[in-house]
Amino acid sequence: MSHWNNEHAVSYDEKWGELEFHQKIPALAKVAADYRIAEIGCGGGYLSLCLAQHAPGVKVLAIDPTAKMIELAKARQQKADLPGSRLEFIEAGAEALAVEDASLDLAVAAFSVHHWQDSKLAMSLIYQGLKPGGRIWLCEDMNTPLDGDMQVDNSLKAFSGIKALLELSGFREICKSLNTSFEGEFLVVEAVKP
Repeated sequence: MSHWNNEHAVSYDEKWGELEFHQKIPALAKVAADYRIAEIGCGGGYLSLCLAQHAPGVKVLAIDPTAKMIELAKARQQKADLPGSRLEFIEAGAEALAVEDASLDLAVAAFSVHHWQDSKLAMSLIYQGLKPGGRIWLCEDMNTPLDGDMQVDNSLKAFSGIKALLELSGFREICKSLNTSFEGEFLVVEAVKP
């Protein structure tokens, strides 16, 4: 269950929903034609659109536990005139990711891992859903203080915590980078399912 309400969803989307950094993520995550992608914690759907439109044949399943976020995401999708066959939004938390085993090329979680209610379960579902050689791409905002009234896992806003979670789930080739723009500093963590 989401700890976000409609007010949180709308204010978050107004402030963080359409960052220029979102537009860079498909290239940073090396999205290629015909990729099958799961975006975990899609928020208002702007990154989902960027991922789906990045290359021909890309299909994105985007999930978020907050009904209002999914509503905002579907409105963006309709405005962009992107069909449901390319981008599907589902109200679900990371712990309820439902994809076929070994069906994904890429899983993306931008600014959401620290909000997951059961990070170990969520990461195991992502791992299970990725094809061998499939990748996970995560990023966290290093500038924004955590909201005091939100339930978050502070350890999952730092590389050490994210790395430990990835290793526990079986991921390998874990690497990090820092991306800086006028919008701030973003920690990027990537890993591969062997």
